[in-house]
Amino acid sequence: MQFDWMVQCYAGAGVHRDTPMLETVERETVLGGVDAAVETGLEGLWAPDHFMLGPKAEEYEVWTLLSALAERTDDVDLGPLVGSITYRNPALLAKMATTVDILSEGRLRLGLGAGWHEAEHRAYGFDFPDIGTRIEMLEEGVQVAKAMFTEEHPTFEGDHFTIDDALNNPKPVSDPHPPVVIGGAGPKMLRLIARHADEWNVEISARARGKPIEFKVRKFEEYLENEGRDPDDVERSWLAHVLVREDEAAVEEAVDDIFPLPWGEESDMDETLDDAEDAREKGSMLIGTPSQVATQIEGIRDLGFEKLQLMFLDFPDTRGMELFGDEVAPQFR
Repeated sequence: MQFDWMVQCYAGAGVHRDTPMLETVERETVLGGVDAAVETGLEGLWAPDHFMLGPKAEEYEVWTLLSALAERTDDVDLGPLVGSITYRNPALLAKMATTVDILSEGRLRLGLGAGWHEAEHRAYGFDFPDIGTRIEMLEEGVQVAKAMFTEEHPTFEGDHFTIDDALNNPKPVSDPHPPVVIGGAGPKMLRLIARHADEWNVEISARARGKPIEFKVRKFEEYLENEGRDPDDVERSWLAHVLVREDEAAVEEAVDDIFPLPWGEESDMDETLDDAEDAREKGSMLIGTPSQVATQIEGIRDLGFEKLQLMFLDFPDTRGMELFGDEVAPQFR
């Protein structure tokens, strides 16, 4: 299995589920976490595509950050998890992605999604159409990006996006293009992913809404078969929160420091995670000793997911990250 870090580049300040112990966003803290992730053996670095997450709305812009990480690292995957198709014209997005792919010498993975943060769209002046329209935009956006990556004179005309001889030179290093990672788990999204993606990502809310994840995995297999695609050609990744400590007493102490936490999206945080049991059941959070966390990961692997993007609940403390690299990851290699 592959284990990556979801770069925690926004301040949770005690209340956001993803970065509860990060009080403020500072260059040294974020890049120190990047260095620790690489040193401990994590194989990828991902970042969220938002502008104002968390109670302080302190956050780095994803493509600017990825450009810096391309120069700071040598051999880890890089990508947005996931980029909202509503935030950038897809031709411009493809040009930006091409640049990061070149700077990183072919390590970019292009994460894309339909977007969800309505308040953020309103604040920044972006249109926020209904979900069906956003999914249509995403499908066209993927087609535009692939044209930009591979065609000498990219041209596309759709209902939402049009390009005419939109030159994209030089081309990406990745052949034939940076792998396309699409996040989501609703029926329309799964069909789109089966048609176009090189990797399917499921994040927290995608697992929590609708049918159980086991059902969604089965439907995805059906959709791949309908598209005539080999299931082995599409990677599967799982975004997860993790809290690991040496023994159960240390786990209990860390849980007491971190929980309770609000649960849900920022626009719909109407539940609370009170303790480790709540966090495991409601949020599929990986919490426990190294052996306990490994057992939870085995269940994810049994569903067909061979890559985990991890958010360490204790960050900016890197003890959990280091312990994971030393005692959990080796059990899967």
